[in-house]
Amino acid sequence: MNASQGQESGMAEIEPTTPESSGNLTPPDAERWQTAPLAEGETEVESPSPKAPATLLRLRIAQSGRTIEVRTSQVCEIGRPDPGLGLFPDLDLSQEGPEAIWVSRRHACIFYHDGHFYIEDLGSTNGTYLNNKRLVSGLPYALQDGDELRFGRIVAHVHIE
Repeated sequence: MNASQGQESGMAEIEPTTPESSGNLTPPDAERWQTAPLAEGETEVESPSPKAPATLLRLRIAQSGRTIEVRTSQVCEIGRPDPGLGLFPDLDLSQEGPEAIWVSRRHACIFYHDGHFYIEDLGSTNGTYLNNKRLVSGLPYALQDGDELRFGRIVAHVHIE
């Protein structure tokens, strides 16, 4: 699994959900955790550096300065709501201005597993990027303090405690 390199204002806490209650998110098998390439054509595999287990992730949205928290017991689905389809993501990026149109309704999710926070693209149209590299949809990527994420054209910075 690739580990990639890498602030805080008004906090909006996300209600916890479980993989079972948030749709088709299922715990991946052990092999999946060790084989996720960072982008098509890249095959170098690294493990997250051994540190004390993370307990809190703060995601700061660059456009608005809004900060949200994701705790170890949560699965945070990121996207835009669609009441007609009954989709209401945990982190609604539709309020981030005109750039939000590039965010899919079910864009990505952040979750905690075995001492680390991960991000997974959920098949978004305009992609999820980790430090300017597009993620392969459906594969988890370890997050590190200081990482930059991009959901379509919405930029966010990761702070892990």
